Amino acid sequence: MVRKRARERFAEGGIGAEDQTRIALFLQAVKGFNAAVLAKAEFQPLEWLPYRFLHSQCFKEMELSTLLARATTWSLEPFVYLQATQLNLALWEELNAPRYLQGVIEVDQTFYEYLALSHAFMSDIRFLPLIPAGVPLDTPFLSALKEIEEENGRQIQTQIRLLKDMRIDMSPEDKERLIEMQQGKVRRLFDRLLAELSEYGSSDKTASS
Repeated sequence: MVRKRARERFAEGGIGAEDQTRIALFLQAVKGFNAAVLAKAEFQPLEWLPYRFLHSQCFKEMELSTLLARATTWSLEPFVYLQATQLNLALWEELNAPRYLQGVIEVDQTFYEYLALSHAFMSDIRFLPLIPAGVPLDTPFLSALKEIEEENGRQIQTQIRLLKDMRIDMSPEDKERLIEMQQGKVRRLFDRLLAELSEYGSSDKTASS
């Protein structure tokens, strides 16, 4: 239901500066968290192929976050930033983000939990399906979202393979439950963002330029 309301809101009012600001700050929080976890690979010995994957994903997350910052029309309304900060704090708390920032990267349950979380970020946080059909995606903001979601789609394939093949002391059923649990956490946070977008809308009803 919340996604339906968000789709209707975007159809009625476009994606103005306040919407762009909320979306950009949420995505930057996600990508900043991912980059912080993956950056640990730079400071520890790893086999080349795992290092190459983690290194590439880390710097891609930072690149896309910077691209999004340049593409966003930032709001001048302080309340928007207050709400965004509250949501991003909830993200860190509800996902227990510090748990994944401690220690080194090892093939263990903690890293598996992180991979499941990262997979949920990339598979469930999707804005383009909420944009009305026929809206051109050639504006800076929508182009940045498109590039992010296309890159997420490429990363998902590798993540699925890692989640399937990683050998840790967990049964297939426990792995599946853990993946579903992480997806549920991410969906609740994403739905909270969409609810805020639908409830407060944007005082600037113009699309990104």
